[in-house]
Amino acid sequence: MAYKRKARILFLGGLHPVPPNLAAHYANRLGAEWMEARAAVLPGVTGDVPVLVEAAVEWADLLVTLDAVANAACPPLRPGLQHRHYPFEPLPDVSDKPAWTTLAGRIRERVEGMIGGMRLMQQAGLDDDGL
Repeated sequence: MAYKRKARILFLGGLHPVPPNLAAHYANRLGAEWMEARAAVLPGVTGDVPVLVEAAVEWADLLVTLDAVANAACPPLRPGLQHRHYPFEPLPDVSDKPAWTTLAGRIRERVEGMIGGMRLMQQAGLDDDGL
């Protein structure tokens, strides 16, 4: 059985806005067929990523925390909302551009793994429909 809609994924950071922003970017760019992603940060994290609000949690099917602070502050999970923790720590020094490039590559690899899982589940559903 094929998916009725794209999976809604909320990436949450508690230390810095870059990891959730990158994760959502890669998910939307590379996995647009299977998922729709948003980024959020905990209050007090400055940057261009929205602060976590209840409406974002209600929207999501999957909440992915990206550091220990976000994991510890994970909101209560409503029925149907799954949680995964993919820590990307420690974060590099702000001035260490090669380390940030490496971190971006690690985040992309994790998102590509998520996309691969979605492809497999879709293929399994299509195979089941053909029986």
